[in-house]
Amino acid sequence: MNAFSEGAAALSVSELNEYARRLMAGDPLLRSVEVTGEISGYKHHYSGHRYFSLKDESARVQCVMFRQQAMGLDFQPTDGMRVTVRASASVFVRDGSFQLYVSSMRQAGQGDLYIRFERLKRKLMAEGLFDPARKREIPAFPRVIGVATSQTGAALRDIIHVARRRDPNIGIVVSPCAVQGAGAAREIVRAIERLNRQGECDVMLVGRGGGSIEDLWAFNEEIVARAIAASRIPVISCVGHEIDFTISDFAADLRAPTPSAAAELAVPRLDEMRASLSGLIQRLSGALASAQQIRRLRLERAMAASCLSAPARALIEPRRLALRGVWERAGAAMPVLLERGRHRLNAMDASLRALNPSAVLDRGYALVLQEGRVVTGIGGVDTGAQIGVRLSDGELTAKVLSIAPKDEDK
Repeated sequence: MNAFSEGAAALSVSELNEYARRLMAGDPLLRSVEVTGEISGYKHHYSGHRYFSLKDESARVQCVMFRQQAMGLDFQPTDGMRVTVRASASVFVRDGSFQLYVSSMRQAGQGDLYIRFERLKRKLMAEGLFDPARKREIPAFPRVIGVATSQTGAALRDIIHVARRRDPNIGIVVSPCAVQGAGAAREIVRAIERLNRQGECDVMLVGRGGGSIEDLWAFNEEIVARAIAASRIPVISCVGHEIDFTISDFAADLRAPTPSAAAELAVPRLDEMRASLSGLIQRLSGALASAQQIRRLRLERAMAASCLSAPARALIEPRRLALRGVWERAGAAMPVLLERGRHRLNAMDASLRALNPSAVLDRGYALVLQEGRVVTGIGGVDTGAQIGVRLSDGELTAKVLSIAPKDEDK
């Protein structure tokens, strides 16, 4: 009588998973089986273990290859690569998950997605779409950056956090779009075109967080690459993690390994700009003073030379006196020039602080946004619409329950 006979005590989850594991361990085929498939979601853990899935047209299976076995690999596995693994199939008792424990791996040809990736890359490269000569410079001091990504993803939060930290006054315009799944490529294209039509941005960030090759595939579509290349606004691509490359990366004017890194490349640090300006003023002042001192000493040595004749002294003396006067006037003007420079720098700093939207929010006001744009009036806002409310310490998401125009008689 087995454990599932009539009247037998119910099994715990652990006992059930352990029973399944033992059944599979007793199957000769599952103890050592060869499986061919396409790698997806490949991760090289810092411990040395490798985690990935093998998939075909209709199914996938989770796999793990421990560090000891992975040391025998003679190639670098990547997403989209077609491989054959020798493994034992079992159940991970803690999670009840079926997976393959891989002991060896060999290449079995290229996967379909990898083949499509390489074919499109060669085609667009032959057209010159990736030519370095057509890439534009990223503006050094942008006023507004545009972001084409998912409105709910971590990538947008990372970009906003880094950009605001580097320059609290930077403008950010979000053009939301789906970044994976059916229709995502078309949405990304529309988001890029929308930012170009609006014309507010000096630079555009296009991307999303990391994922498997399937998750990132929208950024490998031809229409997305062509939209990036056709953009009038310089584009920084930021798709996935540092090891991920997409067709969009090659088409963009600059590639960033992550969304956070893209924000760092796009937005200069305001405090560094101030320090650089102050240092420039100091170096210029020092250079002028040094040049004046050198000329004065040369003139005085020439006048002191005993070999000068009276006529020579008569010619030089007026010039010496004139030069000394210029030097003295320049020396007297230098503190004034430096003070003016400091006043201008302080005025610029005060203006930047006055324009900082965060200062207004700190006084109890709120900023209302709809689809990433500031709402300045009730026109264009419908009952039931979803809006964002930005406060000094965070953001709220709200729904419009009613709309009441301002009573002009009050």
